[in-house]
Amino acid sequence: MGILQRFTDIMSANINSLLSNAEEKNAGKLLEKYLADARANLEELKAETSAIIADEMAAGRRVTANNEEIAKFDRYAEQAVMAGNDDDARKFLDAKAKLTAKKQDLENAYELAKANSDKMRQMTRKLMDDISAAEGKMGELRAKLTVAENKEKMDDLMHKVAGRTDLAGFENMMEAVQKRIDAVDAKAALNEELADTMDIKKLEEKYSEKAAAVSASVEADLAALKARLGK
Repeated sequence: MGILQRFTDIMSANINSLLSNAEEKNAGKLLEKYLADARANLEELKAETSAIIADEMAAGRRVTANNEEIAKFDRYAEQAVMAGNDDDARKFLDAKAKLTAKKQDLENAYELAKANSDKMRQMTRKLMDDISAAEGKMGELRAKLTVAENKEKMDDLMHKVAGRTDLAGFENMMEAVQKRIDAVDAKAALNEELADTMDIKKLEEKYSEKAAAVSASVEADLAALKARLGK
């Protein structure tokens, strides 16, 4: 891919618009693909940017060197004139003129190299920002996915619990518990009833003995009375 096409594609790329028309379930795959491509592009872009920045630096050095040469020959021409050597001064001025003629071309080349390096820097920063934004989006999606998965697990668990503890099952359980309570109450009532029966029997026996004793006493008194009357 050419530099200009790469620049156009990267500068027009937008993470939000990339995901705007994507279904949420496909957003993760789109981001993963984008990140893989962007990271690969970034490594290539860094190498290209470094090369173009190196060109800019070289162009800048040529401009500086040319200016220094112009200044040097101008200074030599002055010294030759002061020394009364006009021919030498002409030679220095001729060399200066040739360098001055190259000055504009060198400066134009530098400006072009600088413009290219500025674009490459801008493109590199943009791509790095896009990667950072995509990584942030990926983090958000993963967080949402975790929440969704946890919700599905909770829903499934609640469904299972509801299936095991439905109303009918709950009523059956309550009925079984009530039966156990009733059985305990019945046993306690029976024990109390049996205890009362035993008490009554003992009471009856007590009074039965007294009745027998009274009856025996009466019979003895009757026998004694008959004997006294000669009956």
